[in-house]
Amino acid sequence: MNRFRRISPRTADPTRRMGLRPAPPGRTGGRGFTLIEIALVLVLIGILATIAVSTYRGMTDKARMTQAKTVLDHLTKTEAVYFSEYGRYTDNVFLLDFDPVRYDYYQVSVVLLDNGLNYIGTAKGVGIMDNDLWTITKDGQPVQDNSSRFR
Repeated sequence: MNRFRRISPRTADPTRRMGLRPAPPGRTGGRGFTLIEIALVLVLIGILATIAVSTYRGMTDKARMTQAKTVLDHLTKTEAVYFSEYGRYTDNVFLLDFDPVRYDYYQVSVVLLDNGLNYIGTAKGVGIMDNDLWTITKDGQPVQDNSSRFR
């Protein structure tokens, strides 16, 4: 009984053992990539990068629009407190203790209706969010303008 395993000439070739094809005549190695394979990979990476960048921009715009909803929600709460103290709403956002620096993508304004018994609050986009407009009434539902490009 022989303890040593005999290696056949077919499995002695390392390229056959790893399942690789032998190199065609004229080439020294069979492990490289062709130019078409590299170009195809680069095109696929470019397509995936384009999709990722556009998705990222959409997400950042959504995050900025969340700021508009937050500022209008804050406006509704502070107007309700002001109404409970004075019996009417105000159009002076500084009396409502608004900090305009805190909301850097939207400018807030208030228009009074019915002699101060109702109001419409607006958050108009500034800077990168220009042309975005949100409104809110005393019922507390923020509504985005239909002509906004961020819709």
